[in-house]
Amino acid sequence: MKNVQSAKRTFMLIFGAFAVFFTGYPHIWSIYQPYVMKQTGWTSGQASMCFYLAILIFVFGNIVGGRMLNQFSPRLVVFVGGGVFSAGILLSAFMMFSSPMPMYITYGLMQGFGQGMVYTAIVSAALKWFPERIGFASGVVVTANGLCGFFLTPLSRMILQRYGVREAFLAVGILAAVSWILASLFVGNPPEMAGYVPAPSEAAVHLPRGYSSDEMMCTRKFYLLLLTMLFGLLSYFFLSPIAQTLQVERGISPAAAAGAVMMGSVVNAGVRLFLPALADRVGRVVCVEGVLAVCAAAMVLLMYEAPFLTMAATIAMYGCYGGIMGSFPSLTGSIFGLEHVGENYGYVMIGMVIAALGAPVITNYVLKTGGSREMIFLIGAFCAAAALGCLVLLSKELKHTTQGYQKA
Repeated sequence: MKNVQSAKRTFMLIFGAFAVFFTGYPHIWSIYQPYVMKQTGWTSGQASMCFYLAILIFVFGNIVGGRMLNQFSPRLVVFVGGGVFSAGILLSAFMMFSSPMPMYITYGLMQGFGQGMVYTAIVSAALKWFPERIGFASGVVVTANGLCGFFLTPLSRMILQRYGVREAFLAVGILAAVSWILASLFVGNPPEMAGYVPAPSEAAVHLPRGYSSDEMMCTRKFYLLLLTMLFGLLSYFFLSPIAQTLQVERGISPAAAAGAVMMGSVVNAGVRLFLPALADRVGRVVCVEGVLAVCAAAMVLLMYEAPFLTMAATIAMYGCYGGIMGSFPSLTGSIFGLEHVGENYGYVMIGMVIAALGAPVITNYVLKTGGSREMIFLIGAFCAAAALGCLVLLSKELKHTTQGYQKA
């Protein structure tokens, strides 16, 4: 029986990660955008809204999916969310009209919402199946999300160049549908409902009771955690849209600049896997503190126009993004428990939404008022420092909470 349960959680992690892999699809929208604009005549702003809608709605999909997990099994949430997600991509192949509104519905709303439901259900199930190694479990799942750009970028570019946008959507949509079906089969009930009892460990023993979302949002810990994510990701969003063009402007060849972005994607995925697993041993707060310190240093380096420093700082910032996104699911579970972790993490991810929307607003304001990109990077360094300050306050708050996870 023990071997059967062990196999179940292994298959759950493998096929769950395969489905989560496709939740990173919106992040390669920039590959599709020129082809979509050429075919439809949309402006850059109209086309970019597809990306922003998918990212924004993704968080609300997490919240709704997490709330559904309070009453239904992860299998049902994955089945519903995966169906909406896959249908959104497939239908997008037929929505390239003069008006972008149909694409906003399919690519933005349907895809983003379905992805959020799939993501939260699988992350929550992984944490509950591996309560003694929540960092490892969440790291495997979110690493799959980070690897999407690395593998789907060349595939999408090849299909777009040889066949067109419709064929690219259909190919990825079919692959996403396969992952959805497999995940629906293997992502079962959480361990306590399936009769699985993991081996006792210090990590599992010290997990706190499960906070409901309403209870969580009545604590200072929630707002400090949300602010840590917000300020930490602001720095990354200042850089990510211009990562390649900035390097070229500073004397780096286009090929080398593209290579640095690709290397950044590899580092991003590697940190997502390595750091949460390390945090199982040394503590989650201290690991995120290290990430934020690197983030602040990288932002300072970006203020200098030296090509090598720019390239190194760019790669480091991709790693910092992976460190934050890889650590926060298990950090949320270690602070507020695993019972409602899917919905709780969805609310914490509101910090990501604010950062993604706020970064271009701040950037445009600084540039329009005569500021420079170097000033934006200085603001990014202060944001990373603010995130580190919020995390230090959170650590102090946890030390005074008897139910806090000792290794958080």
